[in-house]
Amino acid sequence: MKIVTIIVLVVIALFFLLPILSGNAYIPEDMSATEIGHFIGGFAGYWRDALKSVFSFVRGK
Repeated sequence: MKIVTIIVLVVIALFFLLPILSGNAYIPEDMSATEIGHFIGGFAGYWRDALKSVFSFVRGK
């Protein structure tokens, strides 16, 4: 049970950290609507591009 918990935590951390580490989603400096919107937009854009790349790779094979 402990290993499953660790794996789930690592997957959740990667889900949130990959867009930030790639530079697509910047951590908001304050809690204004504009800053949060830029963060969510960068976050969603990263995963949209990642999924688009995966699906085009799978379809190309």
